[in-house]
Amino acid sequence: MNKQLLRLGLLLTVCLLTAAFAGADDAMVPFPTAGDYYCSATNGCGNLTSGGQTAYMWTQGDYIVSSNFTGTGLGSVTGLSYDFQVLDVIGGGNSETVNIMLNNNVVGNFVVPDCGYCGQAMEFTGSFNFGAIGPEGGGYTLEMELTNTLPGGGGSIAFMDGGEFTLSGGGATPEPGTILLFGTGALGLAGLLRRKM
Repeated sequence: MNKQLLRLGLLLTVCLLTAAFAGADDAMVPFPTAGDYYCSATNGCGNLTSGGQTAYMWTQGDYIVSSNFTGTGLGSVTGLSYDFQVLDVIGGGNSETVNIMLNNNVVGNFVVPDCGYCGQAMEFTGSFNFGAIGPEGGGYTLEMELTNTLPGGGGSIAFMDGGEFTLSGGGATPEPGTILLFGTGALGLAGLLRRKM
């Protein structure tokens, strides 16, 4: 009898732990990354290459956009964190503010500072929390867009391959495997209880 209760307890614990891990409410997505589309009003549009960078940008509205990330398991997103690099060639006392957007909603921004035309890669990390944003087209699209135009001789920036974002959800959608495993465990539990009675 004690062995049966122990087995029952272990089975239930495994089911609950599996459901908790598989229903995690964070999804890591690459951005900016090779293949992402960018557009510069002065230097044209294209796709980010592996290990490369976008064209130089300095005009309001210049942007880079990700693919639509489907299969994240997130019913909504309420926050994000980021880690990526920007090639900073800004000088002359100027700076560039860049909006970070999720499904066309501005969720935060960061500032690329004057580095004296240094031409060096600067790492940007941070996080934002915001009201729930649901999926569009079955997923989530990230975008970064310049908010101001640098004056002539004020320098430029370029987004570099190799960035990473983590989307944090307010409602994770359980994976089919999790539902199946939990259901199997519940049936096993019901069978043991029935046999006992």
